[in-house]
Amino acid sequence: MKEIYIMLTASGTLVAKSIKFYTSAKYNHVSIGIDSQMKVFYSFARRVRYLPLIGGFITEVVDEGLFKKYCDYECIVYSITVDRKAYNKFRRLLNNYISNSKKYKYNLLGFFGVMLNIPFEFKYRRTCAEFVARMLHESGIYTFNKRFSLVRPEEISDIPMLKVIFKGKIKELAELKK
Repeated sequence: MKEIYIMLTASGTLVAKSIKFYTSAKYNHVSIGIDSQMKVFYSFARRVRYLPLIGGFITEVVDEGLFKKYCDYECIVYSITVDRKAYNKFRRLLNNYISNSKKYKYNLLGFFGVMLNIPFEFKYRRTCAEFVARMLHESGIYTFNKRFSLVRPEEISDIPMLKVIFKGKIKELAELKK
């Protein structure tokens, strides 16, 4: 059996504040990874710190980039135990995203589609929650009863087999297992 890690964060960026205003959810961003040290996660978000509209597939490191700058962000990390077959499929899918990262862009229409309950899905565009939902589905781990592009970050925490392994601030997570 292997572990996959899902991190939900509550950031204070303008985009995140807009999401929070609309959803009232505590967490407004989701990332996923396989690093047992819980330092490296993957998601769809801004690629350039000061330009939120330039987004795509990104690697998030808990003590670098926006997480280092805004280390007081609240987060929760879950683990999900999967069999070797699902884990290997997950790794292959993740490696494909990593290898083709420049191809992928942020699904800005999908962001607004969630608010309007209108699915906007594209071959190479994702929101953070859409990416996580696709990864879980395509690796045979979990399937939501809705279109990928309509999944919201806070709905990820409703997955029944998730186990909370950390809850606190990003800076506290960064200090773990150093």
